[in-house]
Amino acid sequence: KARRGENIDFTEVNAAIVVFNILFVLALELIIAWAYKKTHRALSYSQSFIITMILMGLIATIIMMVIAENIVGAFALLGAFSLIRFRTIVKETRDIAFVFFALAIGVAGGTNNYVVAGIGTVLITLIILVFDKINFGSAARGGHLLLIVARQPFDPSLNGALAAHTITHHLINIKTLPANLREFTLGLRIKDDESATRLVD
Repeated sequence: KARRGENIDFTEVNAAIVVFNILFVLALELIIAWAYKKTHRALSYSQSFIITMILMGLIATIIMMVIAENIVGAFALLGAFSLIRFRTIVKETRDIAFVFFALAIGVAGGTNNYVVAGIGTVLITLIILVFDKINFGSAARGGHLLLIVARQPFDPSLNGALAAHTITHHLINIKTLPANLREFTLGLRIKDDESATRLVD
């Protein structure tokens, strides 16, 4: 009878750990999904990808709990599972990083590494947000091209609108056209989105 009671208690504890791990990883996966949605800039956004990413993290957690004694088998199963996802076309390379991010957090939660999962999610999410905020890796950094066709003796460098609505501007090319016209190509960085409209006006 004592042994039966101990087995019941042990089963209850295990069930509680399973539920806690799943809910804990779900909370972290929602943070990852929020970061993905907030920093997504392309036209290939997909709600199904968000849900798939969250489910992959949760399934990774369950796999790690089921095969806890056989780590090699667990990672082999995870590898096969990730290959199923990558048989579809990945439109953005950053999607691959988010898939592995979700899987890594799921693995950490499934192996009871709560500190690694929590700190990893928070720090990597902050890094993603900072990179998005400063537009890290962008060469243009919000640059625009302005094409002006005007009659001589128009000179864009003497126009006060450029100085008023741009951070920097420089002349790229001048081309002479018929009817005493010139075509000016300027590279510039505008102060904000509204400045572009005001500059053109």
